[in-house]
This record gives sequence, C-alpha cells and structure tokens, in this order.
Amino acid sequence: MPTTQRSHVGQPIILDPKAYNVVWIAPLRIEAKAAMYLLDEQHHGRFPVSHGDDYVFQAGAMGGHKIVIVTLPAGQEYGTASAAALAGQVKKFFPNLWFGLLVGMAAGLPNLSCVPARDIRLGDVLIALPVGESPGIIPYELGKETEDGFQLLRRGYSLAMTETIVRSAIGSIKLEAPNDAELFLPYYEKIRNCEHGTGTFEDPGQDSDVLFQMNEYGEEEIVQRRRRSKSDYQRVRAWYGSIGSGDKLMRNAEKRNAWRDKYGIIGLEMEAAGIMNRIPVGVIRGVCNYGDRHKNKEWQPFAAAMAASYARALLDEIPPSEDITKETHKPCYYIPFAKNTRFTGRATILNALEDKFFGLHQSHKVALTGLGGVGKTQIALSFVYEMKEKRPEYSIFWVPVLSYETAEHAYADIAKKLRLRESSEDKDAKDLVYQYLSSEEAGKWLLIVDNVDDQELITGSHKRSGLEHYLPYSENGIILMTTRSGHVAGDFAQSDIIDIKQMDMEEAKILLEKSMIQKQLLQDELAVVELLTHLTFLPLAITQAASYLNQTKAPVRTYLGLLTNAEDSGMKVLNREFRDNTRYRDSRNAVGTTWIASFLQIQKSNKLAADLLSFMSCIEPKAIQQSVLPDVEQDELEWAIGTLCSYSFLIRRRENNVFDMHSLVHMVARDWFEKQGRERKVSNDVKRPSQQQRSPQKAMYDSGTLKRRIYHT
Repeated sequence: MPTTQRSHVGQPIILDPKAYNVVWIAPLRIEAKAAMYLLDEQHHGRFPVSHGDDYVFQAGAMGGHKIVIVTLPAGQEYGTASAAALAGQVKKFFPNLWFGLLVGMAAGLPNLSCVPARDIRLGDVLIALPVGESPGIIPYELGKETEDGFQLLRRGYSLAMTETIVRSAIGSIKLEAPNDAELFLPYYEKIRNCEHGTGTFEDPGQDSDVLFQMNEYGEEEIVQRRRRSKSDYQRVRAWYGSIGSGDKLMRNAEKRNAWRDKYGIIGLEMEAAGIMNRIPVGVIRGVCNYGDRHKNKEWQPFAAAMAASYARALLDEIPPSEDITKETHKPCYYIPFAKNTRFTGRATILNALEDKFFGLHQSHKVALTGLGGVGKTQIALSFVYEMKEKRPEYSIFWVPVLSYETAEHAYADIAKKLRLRESSEDKDAKDLVYQYLSSEEAGKWLLIVDNVDDQELITGSHKRSGLEHYLPYSENGIILMTTRSGHVAGDFAQSDIIDIKQMDMEEAKILLEKSMIQKQLLQDELAVVELLTHLTFLPLAITQAASYLNQTKAPVRTYLGLLTNAEDSGMKVLNREFRDNTRYRDSRNAVGTTWIASFLQIQKSNKLAADLLSFMSCIEPKAIQQSVLPDVEQDELEWAIGTLCSYSFLIRRRENNVFDMHSLVHMVARDWFEKQGRERKVSNDVKRPSQQQRSPQKAMYDSGTLKRRIYHT
C-alpha cells in the first residue's frame, strides 16, 4: 500500500505539474484502482486547474518516478476519440512529460494453429511491440476500401512509435522470457487481496477460462486446452507483438479471427490509436476476454491487476530522471523556418532519427542524404519541431551551409541569441558558439547543419578552415547534417546515415492535396497518378507542380502534357521558379535548377564523374551497362561512378555493372550539358579511348553499342 503525503486541515497542497514526468493512462476505473495500489507514495493535493481543464489527475511516486495516473471521467464513452482528448490535455498540462504508459485490459486473440501455437489465456499480459514489418499498434479501422479490399492507411504505419526508452525497458524484461513473469508477479501479490468496488483482484480460476471456436458446421464448441501449472510463474504469460486498436467492441469470432490472421495481431483494444500520436505510450494490456460474444466482466479485475503489475515492473527498468523541479537551463532556439503544415508522411524516417539519437546505442552525429529535392531539409525541419514539443529541455540551432557566408551569418546570429558577443566582440562568432556548446553550461542541444553539399566548406582549404573545426561536441549535444553527397555524409557520420528515398504514391497524393488551393483540380485521379509517377514522387517536384496549378488553375492533364509532350516545354516547366516559405529565400526552388549546384560541385571535385554524367545524359537512362563507359583505370572509374551514386544521380542495380539514371536528372542534365556545348565533345572523348584500347572486334562491337545507345534517346 502506498504511503501518503497529506496537508494540514485547511491547507491543501498545490501540486506542481512541472514536477511530474511520467503519465500512467488507465482508461477505466478498475484499471486506475490497480495502479493506485501500486504507488510507492501517494501525493495528496490538487493540481491548479482553470476553465477548459476537464480531467482530475492522481499523483504519486513509483519506482523513483514522479507519476500521474489519469482515467476517463465516470460515464464517458470510451474509445479512440475520448482517449485522444484525454492525451491532448495531459500533453498540455504536464510540460516536462518524459514518457507514458497505457495500461488496462484487452481482448486476447489466441491462435492454436500457428507454429509455435499462440496459447493466450485470460489473465495473460499483452505488450505492444513491432514484429517484422508490422507496427506495435495497428489502427485496423483507419484506412480505405479498395478493389483489393480494405487497405490500412500507410500500411498501418500511421501512428508514432512508443518512446525508445520504454521499448528498451520492455526489451530488458523480454530477455528474461519465458521466466519474465517472475519480474512482475511479485507486484501482483501485493495487490491480490486489495479491494475495489465489487471485490478483490483474485484470479477467477482456470475452470472459468473457456475458449470457444467455430466448427465446420458454423457451431460453437469449446476448445480443450491443457491446464497450466498452479505455480504463479507458469500460470500467466507475457506476449509481445502487434495489438489492434479501434472504436468497435469486438463480439464476432469470425471477424476477430479474420483480423487476427490478416494483421498478425495478438489482441484488440480501444484507446491506443487515439493516444499514440499525442503521447507515444507503451501499451500494456491484460487479457479479460477473447473478443467474442462470451465477453463478461468476471476477468476484468485480475486482467487489470496483471497489466498494472507488468507496468510497475517496467518502471523498475527505467532509471528515474534527475529532479526536474530544480532550476533548469532555459532553452534557446534559432530556427529559420516556421513549421511546415504541409509536411506529409516520413514517419519511418522520423522514427529512425529518434532511435539513432535516443535509442539503446545513442549516436551524437547522424546524416540525412539523398537526391536534391527529396525532402531532407523538410524532414530535418519536422524533426526539429517534434523535438521542440517532445523534448523542451533541448536548445535547437540551425546552420544553413549554402555557402561559407550563410554559415558564418548563422553562427553570428546564434552567438547573439546566446548573448555571447557582449563580452567578446573581437572573437570569431563560430569559435564562441563552438566553445559554448562544447561546455556543460549549454545544457542539452540539437544542431542542424543543413545543405552541406560542398565538401570543401566542411574540410576547408589552404585559404581558410572548414566548418568541421566549429562543430561542437558534448555528451549533451547531437548534430543532424543534411547533404546530397554520400561522401560528405560518410565522412561526417560514418555508418549513422539515413538515405532518403522518394515518397510512396499515397504520401505523394497527400502532399499534392495539401499543397493545392483548388482541390477540385485533382478530381482526374488517373491524371494525378500519371503526374506523380512522371515526377518520380519527388517532393520538390510535387510542390512545384502544385504552385504552377495554383497560379494557372490549369487541369492536371494540361500540366502533365507540358512535361511529357516535348523536352523543351518540359524543361521550361521544370525550370520555372516558385516561392516557398519553407525553403531558403535565395536558393533555387525549381527542380530544373536545384541540381545545377550539384553538377557544378561534381565538375569541381571529379572531372571524370562530370564527363560520365554528361555522356549518360545522352543515352537511355535505364539499364546502363558499365561496358559502354570509357576505358580508364578501374579505381578511377569506380570512384567516379561512386560519386554519381553518392548524389543519387545513379542507382546501382543488384546485377553487376548495371546502372539506372534518375529520369528527371537525366532530362535536366542533358539540357544543362547541351547549353554548355559539351555533349558532342564528351561523346567523342568516350568513344575514342574505347576503340584504341580494346581489340578491333570488341571495339567495333562497342562502337556500335555506343551509337545505338547515344541515339536511343
């Protein structure tokens, strides 16, 4: 039983919301009652409330954590909508929230026909964890009907992942399986005989645990199952896997089994889908029924107690944070862009960033790399605002490296923000920021180093030091770099690199719709699909297309025709600049011009790579054989090809020595090199050495191959 902190009569204690950083969400009163009994210390008092605050919170200490327990108001209908409203207020009310747990009851979904059999029993505990390609929580009602049946939104990955620290703690308990029950059953023993409204949390007994199945005649029959040992440690089990979440109470065994088999879920519950995107909780559920018409309340207290006991053991695996009521470092922000309200998808990438920076094996440096226009800056910007909301103790700084001058200007502004120039007017702002962020005084911080495409800006030259000398290091700091160059990414972050690919069709459609003023222009669904496919699902190209359509109010098919009917008109469309307040003011926003900076960089750093790019822009962009490329030293050729691959201009197939060139890059590169008057010269340069250095027969064959490829455009 918990000890209590009580006030003197007439002097109610006012509790400070800032002092509590763990939330335990128990939607039903029986679930909250089990949680209250497991508190080490109950804090009696009141949180300050005002108009619009709809919930009363119970506070206490558990496992060294300062925790609040929250439940739905009496009589309120439960489900995802009610849970979402509750989570929204919790998030707002407790500014230092670290992580949360959703603890209660669920329907268990046994599957005795799979191997190994999933023999889930009443009273067992279900813990949501991703399995294979399935997320931990599957919102099975969120999606749309298609010709192929009901399809989940974003293949089920529409919800945030549980906080990394919670998943790590779950993993720690799971390591003890099949004996993991030994870690949480001692907590059940503490509350077994405690009273709730209608009794205690005692085990109803295995004789009343009856599972029904449908036979071949559509009749119900009892499934005969081996009794479990009376030993408490073998009486209950913990199961880890995907849990389905939706608003509908399941009472249909056939439908239950269909969902189980389709999504591989181990249970069904009714709140997580409404909570996860507001508070990425750990979901822990005790099995109180099997999701069929035999559902009753007999097993609810025992199931609620088992889930609460597991959650209590989980808290033991997470060391308490430092006293957050102490005076903390006030965060400072230097972010050049507002939040991008059109940002769409990319949940997998954002989760990967979260895991790399705050997971079990924490990284201090991570790089995002990918083709120009694929959305690296926008992903970084979304991560920044996610950090600002979820980790308010972090200062955030943004350094754009479009040039040395833009970086210097940002460092100077950051120094002013941090008030570092007042006593050191004669010192370099970059050095001041470097020294400060490398010190303990700075507290926790995130530094975004954006658009690092010129390696010389980082490594330096004989004229001046590179910016790498001014990238701070601290155990409290993390740096995220974005770059088009895989070489730059590798030098900076070694293996902690996330390669950004184009969007999928669904993400691309949502981005286009969000970017359009007149949504009715998108009614021609076939034209929309053709347009997005032609634009290779590239976010910048989609945004540019939306800008054109918004200004001209032209049909989608008209824009598609301009892109595809003639190369000249296509290039004019791709070269048309547009305004975007989530991109740098002086940068080139058009797809047709954004890659020119990369072309110039390649020309400067690797002439052979530039020549290869020019040559490949003259031939069919798909299935390029390495045999048609010039005879040069193998290591030089591989380095040149690697350079083009590192910018995502080329993609190496699994087959040896076969490459594909990005179709839009192919068009833009061809146009650019033609304007430079280099196309014919490079083609001749490529053919000449191949004829001189190979056997006459091979040279003749290869010359013919070259001609066929050069004119196959």
